Amino acid sequence: MEAYQKRLQAVGLLLPTVIAVGAFFYWPLVRAFQLSRQKTIGFGARSLEYGWKHFTTLATNPEFQYAVGASFAYAILVVGISMGVALLVSLLIYRIETYQSFYLVAAIFTYALSFAVTATVWKTLFNPSVGLFTEALRAALGFIGISLNLDYTTNPLWAWVFAVSGGVWKLIGYNVIFIIAALGNIPETINETMRLDGVGTMRKLVYVYVPMISPTLAFLAIINTANSFFLPYPIIEVLQGGPGGTVNILIYDVYTTFSDGLIGRASAKSLVLFVIVGGLTAIQLWASDRFAHYGGA
Repeated sequence: MEAYQKRLQAVGLLLPTVIAVGAFFYWPLVRAFQLSRQKTIGFGARSLEYGWKHFTTLATNPEFQYAVGASFAYAILVVGISMGVALLVSLLIYRIETYQSFYLVAAIFTYALSFAVTATVWKTLFNPSVGLFTEALRAALGFIGISLNLDYTTNPLWAWVFAVSGGVWKLIGYNVIFIIAALGNIPETINETMRLDGVGTMRKLVYVYVPMISPTLAFLAIINTANSFFLPYPIIEVLQGGPGGTVNILIYDVYTTFSDGLIGRASAKSLVLFVIVGGLTAIQLWASDRFAHYGGA
C-alpha cells in the first residue's frame, strides 16, 4: 500500500510538468505538422490538403535555401565569437582577486536583458545618423582617411555586423556565468603547480583550463546554437531582413511567411527549423560524449 501511495505521489508531482510540456511543446509540434500538409486560404479560413508539396517547394526555393544558409552562418559566428570572448573574459575575472564580484556582475548583466531590449539598444547605438557607436567609428575612420557606409539599412555587411554583434553581446553574460563556475571547480593545487612550473597564461588556457571545463563548454555550445537559431528575432526584425534580404535568417523567414497568411508554408518552414536544431543538438551531444573530458581514467 505504501509503495502504491509513493507511485501515486510521484505521478501527481510529475503530472503538471507532463501537461505543460504536452500543451506547449508536443501539441504545437503535432499541429504544425498537420498545418504543413495543408494549404490555407484567407489566413486559415479554409484549408485544403496539400500533402508534401510545401516541403518539395521549399527544397527548390533559392530564397529559402539562402535563409537556411544565413541561419547557419549567423549561428557559427555568434556561437564562436560569444564563447571565445566569454572564455577570455572569464579567465581575466578568474585571475582577479580584488573586486571580482563587481567585474563578474558587469560581465553577466547583459544576460538579464531580453533580446527585445538588446535590439532597442543596438538600434540606438547603430543609428546611421546619431548613433554613439556609429559616430565614434566614423570619426576614428575619418581620422585615418577611411570613409565607409555605416548605415545598416543600405550596407549588407554592416547589417550583418549589427545582427551578429547584438547576438554576441546578449550571450556573453550567459556563457560567463557557467565558465566562471567551471573554473572555480578546478582544484587550487593545479593552479599552484602551474605557478611553480612557470606555465604561461595561454598554455594554461589551452592545455589545462579548456580540457578541464570541456563539459561546460560542450553544454554552452549546444545551448548557444539553439538560442542563435530561435531567439534573435527582435534583432533581425529591426533590420527587416537586412538590405535585399541579406540577413533573412530562418526564424525571421518563418515570421514573414506567417504574416503573409501562408500558414501551411510557415508551418513547414518551422518544422525544417526544428529538424535542423534537433539534428545539430544530436551531433553536438555525440561530439561532447566523444571529446569532452568528464573526469576519470
